[in-house]
This record gives sequence, C-alpha cells and structure tokens, in this order.
Amino acid sequence: MNFKLGRFFNLAISFILGSFFFVVGAFSLVLPWSSFLQKMTTELILENTVMLSLFGLGFILIGLSIVIYTLLNTRHRYAHIRTGDLAVILDENVIHQYLEAYWQKQFPHAQILFQVTIKKHAIQVVADLPYLPLLEQKPFLERVKQDLSDLFGEVMGYPYEVHLFVSFQDEKALATT
Repeated sequence: MNFKLGRFFNLAISFILGSFFFVVGAFSLVLPWSSFLQKMTTELILENTVMLSLFGLGFILIGLSIVIYTLLNTRHRYAHIRTGDLAVILDENVIHQYLEAYWQKQFPHAQILFQVTIKKHAIQVVADLPYLPLLEQKPFLERVKQDLSDLFGEVMGYPYEVHLFVSFQDEKALATT
C-alpha cells in the first residue's frame, strides 16, 4: 500500500470512529431525559428487527476490517540479508531510526515525513522534503543517494539496491510555515 493511500485509510478510519463515538455519546446523554426518544427507540427495536440485524452485520464487518487493517500495518517487517554463509535479519525499525537521524542531520529545523518499505531485493524510501531551489535539488539527491548507499551497504551490510522516491515542497509551502 502506498504512503498516500495508507494515510487516507488512517484518516478515514479515525474520522468514522470519532463520528460514531460522538453520535453514540450524544444519543446516550439525551436518551434518559427524553421520553419521546425512549419511546421511539423502543419502537425501533421491536418493529425493525431485520434492519437492526443488518446494522449489526455492518458494524461487525467494519470492526473486522479495522482489526485486519491494524494487524497488517503494525506487524514487524524484516530484511533478510545473506552474504555467503552469513545471514543477518534487519528490523525495519532500525532502518527507520537511521533514516530519522539522517534526515534530522540534513534538515535540523524540519520534520521530515518518510516511509520505508522492504521489498525482496530492495529497500524503498519515500520522503517529502522541505523546499530546495531547483538548481540545488539534483546535487542534493545525488549526495543523499550516495549517503544512503553507504549507510545501508557499509554500516548495515545490505547488498541490494536502495530506491529513493523524493518530493520537494514548493516555495509557497515555505512561505506559509
């Protein structure tokens, strides 16, 4: 799942859960004080059992999908590195911590959003970087690519490719911060 789609699902799930608890909480506050609402709720339960069952099924499916989504996105991911007779398992969190320190060193006054994905024979790094003038972007990216190759290759012993996908914020974003 790509970075933007995962963020969209996270925001959608948060909004739906927040809205659900707000509505249920407001309903629960008003119910004891409104005899009309009590009567209508009782009638709804007694007369519309099929509709109530369908709502229950819908809630079960939504809950199940949220649990599955959470389980799939919170599991640990590892890179298995084999060089000859030696084998090393590298946790994605270690890679994430190295990259966090690297981005903090490059941009000390900015919070860098990035995502690490471990593929079979490659590591993908997707990052949203602060504004840099157009003439400085290419040399900067070449230096970052070399730094990441050194970091993953020499420090961590990762023999495969590191794919870097970067977007730079525009000048307007710089003016608003």
